[in-house]
Amino acid sequence: MADITDRNQGNVSGEGQVNWRGDQVTVAQGGQSVFDSSSVQLADLGSRKVVGDRVFRYAKAGVAVSAGAFCRYNGETLVSTAVGGAVTQPAGLKTFTITAATAIVKDTYAEGYILCVAGATDSNLGMIYKIKSNALGSSAGTCVLTLFDEIKYTVKLTSTWRVAQSPYINVSTSNAAAADVGVAPIALTTSDFFWLQTWGPANVYGSGAGGNGLVSSVSGRGSVMVATTGALLGAYAETLAGAQGLVFLTIAP
Repeated sequence: MADITDRNQGNVSGEGQVNWRGDQVTVAQGGQSVFDSSSVQLADLGSRKVVGDRVFRYAKAGVAVSAGAFCRYNGETLVSTAVGGAVTQPAGLKTFTITAATAIVKDTYAEGYILCVAGATDSNLGMIYKIKSNALGSSAGTCVLTLFDEIKYTVKLTSTWRVAQSPYINVSTSNAAAADVGVAPIALTTSDFFWLQTWGPANVYGSGAGGNGLVSSVSGRGSVMVATTGALLGAYAETLAGAQGLVFLTIAP
């Protein structure tokens, strides 16, 4: 049954972190241009910036990246994470306790996500919650995650959850099995902080004829989609094979 069944029901939006489309990020020292990289972090990872008809997210490079290259998710992921503690966790909490198989450094998963990936009797199955911070977690102990939002349903001990770092930390061009998160607008060295482009006109290396959909290649260079398989990243307008070209990027608006 739906949570709201009458137009007069409901309340003020309760999400813990809301970024209305068009909001500009506020950063120290007057800001950081999309044409500059930084050795120090000047904004929260994932912060959104709009420049004309282009959209950017603040990110950290995990490897050296050339301008125009696709960047992929390369954060740490805890797979098949069991619920920590000895009792079922009630709904309505903004904390989540996991069992730490190895030591976890404080705030390793800040700005990341926790996902319920298995648990037939858990109504949270298929849901995702954003992580605000995490406490220090000792090996073979428990680690408390603090969330932006309340967990909607009771968490069952039989559930399996997955914890993932921010999509914008340590992005890489070589993680072939991971999802693309954007295009680097400038050349970067390892550990640089920069504005990763996620939407709008971008200059991307491609191969093949223009006018098709675009998927990325293993090297991070764009390649034209010639079949119906693969994740569509944008419309490719360049007509020359093996050249930088105009792409209308469609990853995160």
